[in-house]
Amino acid sequence: MEKRDPSAPSGAGEEDVSSSEKRVPFAVEGVDEHKVPVVEEPSADKSATAESNRVAPPEQDSQEELSRIQSKLALWDLEEREAHARRPPVVGMQPFRPSDQIHVMGMDLAGRYIAHTLAGCQTIPPVRYMLHSHYLFRQWRECGKQLTLYRGDNRITRRRIVGEYTQDELAEARSGGTIHNLIVTLPASQVVRAIGHIRHRLDYRSTICLINDGLGVAEELIERYFPDDSTRPIFLLGHLSTNLGHTDDKFFSVSEVRPGRLFLSLFSPHRPEGGGRFHIKRHPPLERTARATHFIRLLTAMPGLHATGHPMPDFLRHKLPTAAFRTVVDPLAVLFDCRYDQILSNPYARQLMDRLIGELSHVLSHLPECRHSEKFRRFASAASLRDEVFRKLMLKRTADSRMRWQVAQGWDTDVDYLSGYFVRRGRELRASVTTLESIMAAAKAKQTITSKKLESDIPFEGTYSA
Repeated sequence: MEKRDPSAPSGAGEEDVSSSEKRVPFAVEGVDEHKVPVVEEPSADKSATAESNRVAPPEQDSQEELSRIQSKLALWDLEEREAHARRPPVVGMQPFRPSDQIHVMGMDLAGRYIAHTLAGCQTIPPVRYMLHSHYLFRQWRECGKQLTLYRGDNRITRRRIVGEYTQDELAEARSGGTIHNLIVTLPASQVVRAIGHIRHRLDYRSTICLINDGLGVAEELIERYFPDDSTRPIFLLGHLSTNLGHTDDKFFSVSEVRPGRLFLSLFSPHRPEGGGRFHIKRHPPLERTARATHFIRLLTAMPGLHATGHPMPDFLRHKLPTAAFRTVVDPLAVLFDCRYDQILSNPYARQLMDRLIGELSHVLSHLPECRHSEKFRRFASAASLRDEVFRKLMLKRTADSRMRWQVAQGWDTDVDYLSGYFVRRGRELRASVTTLESIMAAAKAKQTITSKKLESDIPFEGTYSA
């Protein structure tokens, strides 16, 4: 018996080799497999006859074919260049072209501080500071067209600012250029009226950043001026945590008491639940478009501003402590006509505060835009809100309420954008807001009475002698 080499391949390999040895080079149907078919070559006479019968193409056809090929190649080159070229994002029917020009509207401390900080950046055009009266514009020129920041012992003056006079009476008649990036730091009660004066300069190319303590301002602006989402500006919400103070110059200087940050978030209009079966979503989402994120990217790149972008639940965790405090405490200061420390020492006032905090917590915990954030739900609990409000109240000590001072002057207050906002959201969510609504109505009633009383006081000149 023949011995097999153990290193030899297995049977399967032997079958492959054997079958390859028996394979026939050609297998043509109808031909014997042992015979190789012969291919007959054409004879010289037949080739000559075929060549004589073939007609040469005309010169014109050759040129047309060459032109067609060249035009096709040129078209391919053009398409390739356009594919590699960076086109601006398209908004509606017009391309969106980002602009780094920033306008600031607001003579308060926050407006001065932000305009001063932006003036220190050399990579953007000079910031345009919007002044709403001829008196302020004259003061701006007399003060040297500059803003001054006091930081500790340092005095920092910056002149890279352009004052822009926006006269109310002629605003609609003036053409004015489009405002691409607008920061508004006015009190919430003044924003809607102020934006109305420059409404003709705002469109889908604009982004408006609202920085104040109130909530619901963007919703009212959209309802009143920008109902069409195809021509509506982008809205950003901002919260400035920097602690600022006044100086001897009441118009164009500011003191930085404690540094902080500027928190920003993209605003998306919410829709009341239960309004319909279907919910239409944008594609791509607004927060992923260049038009919506350009201004946030620009502000976060500004040195000294310390700006950061956040999702809405995270943003509200930073903004709501101030908004909740003013919603709960300021209307009580107006009603009782007292300082902050007098509210803290009054047991009946503290009972009202607890009821207001409970209703506020119930509304916040049911906000649809924040329901998926575990951190926000913990913050919105009644115990957490109560600790935050009472902590701020103790830090205020003998300070006076801004809302109380505004009522004493007969001015409008922000109560519609503090208590009023949570009352509206509570009604949408079918939450109980009875105490919030009652305290808000009482504060507004007192403001109306005080305003009418001040109007009825007719000043007169002269002296009275017995």
